[in-house]
Amino acid sequence: MLMTLAQRITVRVLDSVIDRGQRSELGGVRLAAVALHRARSIVGLDQVRRDAELPEWSRVQPERPMWDSDRKKLRKWQLDTGIAKDEAAAPKAEVAAAPADALKVYYKRGCPYARAAIELLREREIPFLDQDVKGDVQTLEWLGIVTGKKTTPQIFIHGKPIGGYDELRTLDASGELDRLLGRVTPTSAAANAASAEEDDVEITVEDLRARIDEGVAVLTLDVRSHAEADETGMIEHAALIPLPELEPRAVELERDAVWIAYCRSGSRSRQAVEILRAEGFRSVVSLRGGIDAWLAAGGPTVRLGAVAPRTKTARVKLTVLHPERSPFEAAGDYAGAVADALEGDALIARVREVLAECRPMIQQDGGDLELLDIVDDVVHVALSGNCIGCPSSQATLKQGIERRLKQAIPQIKSIASPQLL
Repeated sequence: MLMTLAQRITVRVLDSVIDRGQRSELGGVRLAAVALHRARSIVGLDQVRRDAELPEWSRVQPERPMWDSDRKKLRKWQLDTGIAKDEAAAPKAEVAAAPADALKVYYKRGCPYARAAIELLREREIPFLDQDVKGDVQTLEWLGIVTGKKTTPQIFIHGKPIGGYDELRTLDASGELDRLLGRVTPTSAAANAASAEEDDVEITVEDLRARIDEGVAVLTLDVRSHAEADETGMIEHAALIPLPELEPRAVELERDAVWIAYCRSGSRSRQAVEILRAEGFRSVVSLRGGIDAWLAAGGPTVRLGAVAPRTKTARVKLTVLHPERSPFEAAGDYAGAVADALEGDALIARVREVLAECRPMIQQDGGDLELLDIVDDVVHVALSGNCIGCPSSQATLKQGIERRLKQAIPQIKSIASPQLL
């Protein structure tokens, strides 16, 4: 165990020295860095040896237990960030099939950005080739020369590098990815652009009702006349500013908030969107179909003046919960603690027993657990596989593994891990 820790430190130090040497302005220093890199590859100090080989990654995401409300929030976040597209909301554009070798992904197993890039490509039904370069020294050296980077994934289109996941997502959001792959004709590209522009200024009644049902304090703006609002009623807490008065009274509204404007059928509200955006409002949309569509869908209304208008965003402290659940949430307390203090091999053996009981719960999510060292009753562990980069890993380590270790071996003070901030 101590040998593994020493080797890990040595590899990290060599990585830093070689990286600085290769970026040096002195030619002799760069040559020395290359020679040192080749020499350490020969003696086996280019990577940390493992007791067992990592299993092949099947690229199949394990099923994770998740609340239905959290699943909907995760899907909405994927749609908002562009990782996924709502295929049901818009007809699928006809695209030409790109050859499988037009796009290639070089990745390392366990990299969350590589998984995200592959998921994005599969979501778009874009054929691609992939190659795992973990431990492939020659390919990694070639990628470093061609791209100038050491990170993964590295994505190539028609043999030219475009970058990693962030660059891929940017190209996809702008439509440039389809153009590079020859998947979109100019006609369909113009249609997609027009559709995106329309979606940017309108929101459907269903989306608005879903936000209200979730408890979101939405800001709505009624741009009809007072007589119209008194006749049909208003959406609860809507601010009433008739369209002719909107430009001089825009200062009454919070400029940085998200506003949903509506009228009778949706025509005047689109004009209101243009006026407010010209006044510097960044997020304002029109309710498609207006109050008529709201009433047809069974939306509730209130009498004019019955409730106070809402013109500012409620300032509340939000607690953000990650949609994934820790695999230890359903696990009960540990029974059978060791009362006597353990030392040396006995302590190591007991810690390994407890970790072996924890490992199946981690492996069912595609991860794994490794014991690194035990120093002054502090257990050093590392997560691997799908647990690398997962926001739930800290909860798994502190609320799951550490808790069970302390219950089973009271002398354990805490755990330490590279995944803990």
